[in-house]
Amino acid sequence: MRVSVDGFVPKERYISREFLDLEMERLWSRVWQVACREEEIGRIGDYVEYVIGDQSVLVVRSARDEVKAFFNACLHRGTRLADGCGNFSEGTIRCRYHAWRYELDGAVAEIVDRDDFGDSLPGDLRLGELRCERWGGFVFVNFDPAAEPLLEFLAPLPELLAPYRFHDMRLRGWLTTILPANWKVVVDAFNEAYHVQGTHPQLLPWTDDVSIEYEQLGKHAHYGRLPNARRLLRPSPRLGLPDDEIDEGAILRGLVGGLGGAFLREERELVEEVIAQPVPTGSTLLEVYQQRRLELLNGRGLDVSGFTPDQMTSADDVYWFPNIVGPVYPGSAILFRARPDGLDPDRTIHDTWVLEWPRPGVEWRMPERRFFADWRERDWGLITEQDYANMEHVQTGMKSRGFKGLHLNPRQECNVLHMHRVIDEYLGLA
Repeated sequence: MRVSVDGFVPKERYISREFLDLEMERLWSRVWQVACREEEIGRIGDYVEYVIGDQSVLVVRSARDEVKAFFNACLHRGTRLADGCGNFSEGTIRCRYHAWRYELDGAVAEIVDRDDFGDSLPGDLRLGELRCERWGGFVFVNFDPAAEPLLEFLAPLPELLAPYRFHDMRLRGWLTTILPANWKVVVDAFNEAYHVQGTHPQLLPWTDDVSIEYEQLGKHAHYGRLPNARRLLRPSPRLGLPDDEIDEGAILRGLVGGLGGAFLREERELVEEVIAQPVPTGSTLLEVYQQRRLELLNGRGLDVSGFTPDQMTSADDVYWFPNIVGPVYPGSAILFRARPDGLDPDRTIHDTWVLEWPRPGVEWRMPERRFFADWRERDWGLITEQDYANMEHVQTGMKSRGFKGLHLNPRQECNVLHMHRVIDEYLGLA
């Protein structure tokens, strides 16, 4: 089931329970994975449950600047200690079954009727602890005690993403749904732009999808308007429009409007203001808007010193191995986290996080965590719903006896292939 030398990806990697079991044993047990954001556990005693496959982990704020991660199981009978999120208001973690209690650092605080146990209990009982490290406001966990330090695992993403100051961002939205597809099918959908012309043709009038570039970054990957890509207000060359039929104002409207939550209301309104004014000699409409947006963000007291004007209308679409992917913009980010739903290769827990720099003068509040057991229960917008519908068709289509595996585009789907090759390294198949 390994990826062939020429890049052929066997379908069993997506539909086989045997392959998912191998991933659980050798991949998910060894990689650093995002469990939550630090602002979710701001107070001592706050906790978040993180579930991956059949494993449940409790991430706990154990002290003002200390975060711990524990296996979510009481040492007595294995009872799950907590679900979802909340606060251990009494300062201890109490088992709901027989009332054993644990300190926030995992030490045993109380064993009811301990004398009855005599000498049968070990003297060093404490909750099983996982590796837990933080970067950029994210809390990562790792089941492997011998895993490399988090920053080594993430390299070179911390350097690439430094200007976006993830540590200053806060959650603005949290949505979770169950998708009827393998977790890799979900990641694949956001890790390349090759599908835009087929799945999202409505984007082509303002998206030059042909100029997208791709690169691999250690275990991770990246695509977008990279240094060698063109940054012009141009539609997709696939439309074949001559230059005299290109309306740069309409393209700018589509670009800013189509990026939805990435731009705030004032930034969207700025488009009409810029279009209505003459473009200075030696400049372009896009350059005028980029400079004005840069000045607008700076005027709000936000630190945009790490960005060029060109980045004001560009996104870094970054894939964080193994399961985080999404576009990052100056001031905001939309990140998708995909995880196996239990041990079912055909189901994925899919989280959508919208993050943004805090707005001056506005107190941040944790947004409601909204869950949809079926993605069709909510209006996600046309683009997202096109992607979600595709995923189900992919997962069912892969089970056809006439389909053997994936033949990936060596340029535009190179990040997908790279993901599989890194997975093979963890599985011992490389």
